[in-house]
Amino acid sequence: MNKIFVIARREYMAMVATKTFLVTLFMMPILMFGGLILIPTLSKMTGGQKRSITIVDGTGKLGETLKIAAGARNEALAQNKKASEAESRDPTNAEDIFELEIVDASTLNDEKRLEWSDNIRNGKLYAFVEIPADLFSTESQSTTKFVSQDSAISAARMWLEAVIDPIVRQEKAKTLGLDPKLVQLATAPVRLAPTMPYERSTASAADGGGITAKEKKFDMSTFFAPFGMMMLMFLVIFLAAQPMLESAMEEKSQRIAEVLLGSVTPSQLMTGKLLGNVGASLLVFTLYGVGAYFMLVRQEMTHLVPLNLVPWFIVFQILGVLFFSSIFMAIGASVRELKEAQSLLLPVWLVMMLPMMVWFVAVRDPLGPVSVTLSLFPPSAPMMNILRMGTGTTIPLWQPVLGAILLGVATAGVIWMAGRVYRTSLLRNDSVKSLTQFIQRIASPTPR
Repeated sequence: MNKIFVIARREYMAMVATKTFLVTLFMMPILMFGGLILIPTLSKMTGGQKRSITIVDGTGKLGETLKIAAGARNEALAQNKKASEAESRDPTNAEDIFELEIVDASTLNDEKRLEWSDNIRNGKLYAFVEIPADLFSTESQSTTKFVSQDSAISAARMWLEAVIDPIVRQEKAKTLGLDPKLVQLATAPVRLAPTMPYERSTASAADGGGITAKEKKFDMSTFFAPFGMMMLMFLVIFLAAQPMLESAMEEKSQRIAEVLLGSVTPSQLMTGKLLGNVGASLLVFTLYGVGAYFMLVRQEMTHLVPLNLVPWFIVFQILGVLFFSSIFMAIGASVRELKEAQSLLLPVWLVMMLPMMVWFVAVRDPLGPVSVTLSLFPPSAPMMNILRMGTGTTIPLWQPVLGAILLGVATAGVIWMAGRVYRTSLLRNDSVKSLTQFIQRIASPTPR
């Protein structure tokens, strides 16, 4: 047992006390999550631009109203920015400033349209808007046009729609002799509030009364939080399993294994390496977990990650690391060069990436057949179970428990098979060329 712990300590130090590990530890989150962090940052850097918009008001009634509304909006944005600076925090918005110029509709013709379009293309003008003269008519079929290079996704277009639409509705109601307020009440949209299932409140549980239900607001953070937890699991498993492949190939190609096996058995060597690997994976999880938690605290988003998920994460992480590390170690012991391992690694990578291919479906329907099946399938169980539980949906307890049991049994079987390959391949000079040869190594007699 002492030899196993010596090997485990040596493997742990060999993994974490290297520049490669430190660089990978730093770069992997940037590569995986950099886009989620970079996009808001770039939005703040590129936002706040002055957008010059020309309004051609055919009605003669909307132009000044829009100009006043744009001025009020710009003033509100400036006040919010000052408040953020006074509180020494980053501004939460980076919205553009809209500068509106009202133009007489009688000057509009095709030549003007081309001139303004050229100005849009060379950056002198952001957009121009054509408001038809009969916009307030109840029989109008005319279209109000917003012309810009990004017209389909323009925030300015959406803001103008939100301002113009209620004004036109009210004017049309007056034309028809209807009370605008009553029309607004009658046409108000019906909202279905997304609400979590009811549960008995703890304050009134003793007297048997009182139930509560929380409204679940949808935003991009709640949608991508489960994906982030799944990616954290992937990072931990990847950073732990990949070095096992390289370590086994190095020991085989440089004949280090012959020296090691002079003092320990292949089983002791493999067990020690796996234990050291699990220790290193727990270090990676601690570093990433603490860093992610402090980032969530700073952003006031700790509600996105339930703390009761941490024990499940550790359980599935340990089993997942043992499962994939054993496979990578067996493949590393079977080949002499990395390019020879590629054909064997392909099916392993496909299985590891499977939860990422269906994460969107799993987040939308955590209790669906695809999600449940993959959470019970051992290779995908670590990431899929964490993804499902991270959605906040109540998952039946038997499903993660059964997933952990099946993964544990599969891990034991994989370790046993990897042990056979490890013992039969480590001292051989040849390399496995195909998956069929790899399976034959598992079935071949174990050397004594």
